[in-house]
Amino acid sequence: MDLLRKYSRTATTTYYKVEREKKKDMAIKLKIPITVMIVCLFELLGLLLLPSALFKETTKQIGLWYQIYIAVTGVFSASIIWYLWKMKKAGVFIYFILYAIHNIVALLVGNWLVYVLLIPIIGGMLLLPHFKKMS
Repeated sequence: MDLLRKYSRTATTTYYKVEREKKKDMAIKLKIPITVMIVCLFELLGLLLLPSALFKETTKQIGLWYQIYIAVTGVFSASIIWYLWKMKKAGVFIYFILYAIHNIVALLVGNWLVYVLLIPIIGGMLLLPHFKKMS
């Protein structure tokens, strides 16, 4: 009986040590840089404010194509959040492409402002140092 207890205790202790190490490894792998998290939070804020822009009177005056553009922008913003949170390079590529298109559309519509250019540049500057770490 003592022999059984001894091996049972050893196996249990070893099991818990292995489980603790797995959890430690998982915590290290899931760690997201704070700057990437900040960009994700700002994207999420923009995504939450998108419905109010979609149904504005000025948006309706521009035309149906602009409302569709805003809806598609929301889908791409959600994909940016997803890919950046997973630390994928596709998130950075979609980020820059989306905001380049957004600047062009803002120029065409006539509501381009300096912050339309500055905010993506600041976000890109926060993302680029972590680009090599992304898969």
